[in-house]
Amino acid sequence: MITVIGSGAGADAGSPAGGTAWVVDVRGDVLTQGDLDLIGKHVSEGGTRVVVRALGDPGFFGVVRALAARFGAEALDVRPGPGAVGLAFARLRQSWDDAVVVDGTAGAGVALDRAVNVCRAHPKVAVLPGPGVGPAELGAELVHRVESRTLVVFSALGDPFRERVERVAPHEAMCRVWEGVNLVLCLDETRAERPAPAVTGPLTGPGGWALPDAEFGAGSGAALARSSGAASGAGVRG
Repeated sequence: MITVIGSGAGADAGSPAGGTAWVVDVRGDVLTQGDLDLIGKHVSEGGTRVVVRALGDPGFFGVVRALAARFGAEALDVRPGPGAVGLAFARLRQSWDDAVVVDGTAGAGVALDRAVNVCRAHPKVAVLPGPGVGPAELGAELVHRVESRTLVVFSALGDPFRERVERVAPHEAMCRVWEGVNLVLCLDETRAERPAPAVTGPLTGPGGWALPDAEFGAGSGAALARSSGAASGAGVRG
């Protein structure tokens, strides 16, 4: 069993009963191939518990995905702490069910462009920083592209002694050297707070022009209705 513990999960979260533990401290929410190989080695040998300590909620843009893909979900005991995004919006006393979250560590070479485009398109965005995707880079890209954005930069988030929350304009962010940044919020505070959404997450349907015949029931009439709908959609687009 691999115990995955998020920071802030509680004092007893990392103390399951039985034996000593081999502990992996994750930096930046990323497990390297070497980390995974070492974890696999200890798991296969048995006799020693494996504990992976990560930031906040390791199931949200965290290490749970990589661990489950490698070892299977049944091998994991996940004990999440407060997620960075929820904690950040709590500091601002705001809801975040309508926020868009961007992972700045994913997609080398395109991560910054993706984060900037999302910040331009949406009024409430949380950016998980990565190499080349931080407050300075976001500020430099946004300063001439948007009229009203505020960057809220969180450093040492969750640390009772070192936590810092700073509100800056893009032109201010681009001129500074930032260290220890956990999260950047990009907010358009000129837009009114929207009603709570009924659905969060991606709203993507199945690929293709139409659903399978089985979704419409048996018989040629159902198939015809489906085909006609697909053809109509194609006509509109064409």
